[in-house]
Amino acid sequence: MDVWRITVATLRRWYIFLPLLALTAGAVFVVGQGVQPEYEVSGTALITPGRTPSPVPNPYGGEQQASAAVAIVLNSTESRAGVQAAGLLPAYEVAGRSRSTILNVAVRGGDADQAVETARHVLELAGQELAERQGGAGIPSSAQYGLDILAAPALAGVVYDGKMQVQAVTGLLGASLALLVAVLFDDIVGLFRRRRARRRADPAGAAPTVAAEGAPSTDGTRSRDPERPPRSSARDHARA
Repeated sequence: MDVWRITVATLRRWYIFLPLLALTAGAVFVVGQGVQPEYEVSGTALITPGRTPSPVPNPYGGEQQASAAVAIVLNSTESRAGVQAAGLLPAYEVAGRSRSTILNVAVRGGDADQAVETARHVLELAGQELAERQGGAGIPSSAQYGLDILAAPALAGVVYDGKMQVQAVTGLLGASLALLVAVLFDDIVGLFRRRRARRRADPAGAAPTVAAEGAPSTDGTRSRDPERPPRSSARDHARA
């Protein structure tokens, strides 16, 4: 069935298509109300140099290398598992800016307070990572790279991506189903009408026509008029 026939069938059965489309709109609204939004939290920190010269080489090298290394460690599977084990959200991302010692932390979750607490915990892990690795290399605390919070974790926005995706899928499926039902109903009605028209044109069980008088019948004899008595022949007079 081409697009034109589908369009014509839908317009013919608008009384089926439009109510189903209205039900789809209602379903989209109800589904959208059931999907909770996600909250996006962000925080920013800066890796700072030590106050005194280090007596031994720093294991991170430079401050920019330290920023990249800390981001890699915090984004690892082990770190995410530890954050989740603490009852926080594993859906976070730590990124360092190019040619900079700035670290950005972004967290997304269904609970705003939990997302803020997750970002704070991740920044604390960044400070612990710096202190443990440099302390293990024998660098005194005064010469170690530190972590300063430039922007404390806070709510950055509310995201409705999941809600819009669910509503779009529900609307597409509902509209497709409404179109399919309308077209199928139109096909069924058309089939019923064609069958009824054929029955009227060639009715079953029609009575056979009566043969005219004197016309040969199917068994080779001539038909007789039932109201006229049979004619007597000359043989019948001789017998009488």
